[in-house]
Amino acid sequence: MLGIDPNPDLFGPAFIVGLANAGIFSVLAIALVLTYRISRTIGFVHYGIAVVGAYGYYHFTVEYTMPGWVALVVIIGIGAVIGAVYGLVMMDPRIAFLPPLTLSTVSIAMMLIISAVATMNFPVAPDVAVSASPFGESSFRIWSFNVTAHRFACLLISVILVVLVSLYLNHTRAGVNVRAISDDVEAARWSGIQLYRIGVGSYAAAGGMAALAGALLAPLAGTDLSAILLVFFRALTVAVVGAFGSPSLALFGAVVLSTVDSFASTSALGNISPATREGMIFVAMVTTAVLVAAWRNRNSPRTSLAMRT
Repeated sequence: MLGIDPNPDLFGPAFIVGLANAGIFSVLAIALVLTYRISRTIGFVHYGIAVVGAYGYYHFTVEYTMPGWVALVVIIGIGAVIGAVYGLVMMDPRIAFLPPLTLSTVSIAMMLIISAVATMNFPVAPDVAVSASPFGESSFRIWSFNVTAHRFACLLISVILVVLVSLYLNHTRAGVNVRAISDDVEAARWSGIQLYRIGVGSYAAAGGMAALAGALLAPLAGTDLSAILLVFFRALTVAVVGAFGSPSLALFGAVVLSTVDSFASTSALGNISPATREGMIFVAMVTTAVLVAAWRNRNSPRTSLAMRT
């Protein structure tokens, strides 16, 4: 009834495809995790910044014939500036202490504004245009499947970002301040933490990552707004796995999601309909989130203390 007819010969290639695709979702998910740690709200604005990244990368490489890696650096800088400006607004005392629902509404409004400005200032004809990868068009074979240099680079970038953001949040004074701000903005302010410096810096870093995610998506999906939106929703899904608090768990969620998606869409499990595929992804992500939550509760210091007493 579900059209599931496993083909073990395709399991290896499907796993490699899923692993390679995980980098596309996780870069944006890491940006969502970082800003959530600051504001306790979902950064919908990152979709708008990702649109700037995709459209800007296409224009810089195609219209202005800029080398791909140079365009990538420029796009990251633009995203960081947008993120910093947004952070200045969100960390203003008149805004920072508003209810989370209000802050989320502000984020959605900024998402729509930035997306509209990007599409108006970077018009693309045709509406969906694919640009060249900054990492070249080469590929290599793993398990009889060709993995492009672009997909491998996306995964490598995601791993590097996870390591850097985790080190920043867990092993620096600034990271401790970020956690203090997320727990209680008013208390952090009275304890002497510089909200603007920490908050704006975090928003700038997240903006750069969101723009990078859009630029990395441009050679795969081009300037298709629906494809960018789908990646954003996928990023939200994988960020939930770590409760918007752990970059490494967001990467793990991205691997789970993209692997299930790959198995369901490459005939490894038979001819599966899109509706069934989305249902499989939903079940897999809910199960993963529940298991991760149980594992985190079991290994939390508070739980360990209760078990000893």
